[in-house]
Amino acid sequence: MLGTVFPTTLFAADSTQSGAASRIDPAALHKALAARQAFMAAHRIPKSLGATPKEQFANPSPAYPPSCLNNGLLQNGTQGLAYGADTDSAPFQVTLPTFNNATEIDTFTVWRVPCSGGVSATLLEIDRPNSASTTDFPMFPNISVIQNSNQIFPRLPQDPDTLFSDTELTSPIFYSSIYVFENYDPSASLPDSDGDYNQTFTLNVDTLLQSSNGTEIVVAVDIPAYNSAIFNGYPSASNPLEISGYMSTNWSSQTEGAEGIVLQVYDNGDHLTRTLAFAWFTYDDLGLPFWLYGQGSLNTGANTVTAQTVYFKNGTFAGTSGGGEQQPWGTVKFTFPDCGHMNIVYNGQTASADNGPKGNSSAQFSRVADVNGLVCQ
Repeated sequence: MLGTVFPTTLFAADSTQSGAASRIDPAALHKALAARQAFMAAHRIPKSLGATPKEQFANPSPAYPPSCLNNGLLQNGTQGLAYGADTDSAPFQVTLPTFNNATEIDTFTVWRVPCSGGVSATLLEIDRPNSASTTDFPMFPNISVIQNSNQIFPRLPQDPDTLFSDTELTSPIFYSSIYVFENYDPSASLPDSDGDYNQTFTLNVDTLLQSSNGTEIVVAVDIPAYNSAIFNGYPSASNPLEISGYMSTNWSSQTEGAEGIVLQVYDNGDHLTRTLAFAWFTYDDLGLPFWLYGQGSLNTGANTVTAQTVYFKNGTFAGTSGGGEQQPWGTVKFTFPDCGHMNIVYNGQTASADNGPKGNSSAQFSRVADVNGLVCQ
């Protein structure tokens, strides 16, 4: 994954934040809580968002392809650099109240991480200074987005591809952290409850502080629309996707309607490698069904794998013969240009007496559906 910082325009009610009160303003906090509650009430978002659902399911309106950040987010340090970020960054500073009635100047950065399909995931990084206190911590501010004249409150969890997790207003920021822009579950919501963070929006950071003249301190930053062309020079923007569990599903041939592949990607338990296993339901020279099976190991993060492939013969229905005879066939190489397509390069043959498929060429398959909880877009 690669990220970059987009140019921003910084403006605020008190852009220098000079004279900020050292104590959090109760009126500002009450206003922020009331605005959030009104937003959730208007869009019928349940208050018990931290509840664990009985079933794992994907957000029906994700802010980015769920498979985009499938390796999670780091929790410490300069987060954006972990994604190979462009060094031409545009951070901005925000003064936040702390729990001991002091203030701390923290650095905010908005990153965009390229995903498949020409879209991105939007990340917010908050970096505490090197001299930050280890006993007093700043409070997470009230963050909202203005887009198409609508005020939207995004979820900002520290783990991606979630449906319920969030970062609560005024929760302590213990260390430099990164948050990902997510939408609330919109299944019972109005359309304007969702943000399209690939498009232009204004990020409002309500610090919950007041300046010396009584002005509420809100830092507003204009974020331009995501431009995928910026990432053309980065290999990951055009390379095949990383092979992960998101590729586990049924795949259908684009040229032969009744031909398909069932594919699974497993963890090997060593946190270093995975196994891709597949069954290819195809036909022999007589037009009768013929099955090929294979598997191959790959390192975590790899975007291609070659699977050794076999076929079986002399078996019987429902396994009454005690098992068929395994025969070598050849190899099948897998890559995934995006979540909806799978490319294979095959090279193999069966014994002439078995009338099975043979040859070397390439083919493309299309995704049939998503596995529960593993939506790949």
